[in-house]
Amino acid sequence: MMLQSEIAFYLSRFYLYTKINKFERGNSFRKTVKVEIFRASFDPFSRFVELYLEMKQESKGKVDNNEKFVNWTTIDKDLDIMKEKIIAPPLSLENPNVQSVIVIAEDMMNQGKILTIERLYNFSKKILKIPQSGLISIIHYLINSHVLLEGSKFSRETVLMNRLRKNILEYIRLNGCAHFSILRREVLSERDGNPGSSGQLVWHLEMLMNFNYIKKIKVGNFTVFLPIEMEVKLGIINFLLMDEINRKIVDLLTIQNSIKNSDIFKILDENRGKVNYRLKNLINYDLICVKEDPSKEVYLNPDKQEDIINILNKFKKN
Repeated sequence: MMLQSEIAFYLSRFYLYTKINKFERGNSFRKTVKVEIFRASFDPFSRFVELYLEMKQESKGKVDNNEKFVNWTTIDKDLDIMKEKIIAPPLSLENPNVQSVIVIAEDMMNQGKILTIERLYNFSKKILKIPQSGLISIIHYLINSHVLLEGSKFSRETVLMNRLRKNILEYIRLNGCAHFSILRREVLSERDGNPGSSGQLVWHLEMLMNFNYIKKIKVGNFTVFLPIEMEVKLGIINFLLMDEINRKIVDLLTIQNSIKNSDIFKILDENRGKVNYRLKNLINYDLICVKEDPSKEVYLNPDKQEDIINILNKFKKN
């Protein structure tokens, strides 16, 4: 069974949910299927289909609460009709119904309740005059967009009410990226003049990642944190240019189109070993290239030159 549109998928899921909800109350399998229907992703949602088929097999010959046999043939036909006829506007955070569900979720969490999909659905169903199919779609949208996180006491907005967590995010955004040690020294130490604990920083970083504010990448031996909207390739350039000698090397290559590797440390008046180590890194990450001729001159990677110069200029302004 393959559904052709996301809206058809949402309403098909709702339809299946309501049918399953009618029979075998207390059955652990029924509860599992209901939760999976909520969590199912549109592309792919193979587990959703798998559970759908399992439920059909499990229910053969059984009756629902109204003492009627569950007619899976009719359900299948109805789902096929939905594929052709359903049209609905896309959801967004500006949608009043979406905002109403967020308010209910935050109110639950402010009361110390841990957010679960089914609890949010049941609370919202009692308070809001939204069709069940629409309510399920809204909850699915909020979970997939990382606005709400199941099993948490925070939403994407309230997670930033912690001053330290907000400062960590602002530091990462302001600098384009940051690695763990810098955050521990520069952000956690603001509070009392002493570095905070690593465990405290790990917790705050995980919360920011869970709610899709930041992401992490590996650059050499460093774990580097970027704003969620930043491309990984730009994050790598940004991180490498945080180093002063790297910036000097790159800046030199913006003035001279190419230069012998062995001459760079002399022109920069820097330690040869330090310069060669950084040159190797810059070559490994494709910021600079080496000419394939006896001169072995190095030059900025033409494909990345514009990004490199833009980020370099940002550092110069700061």
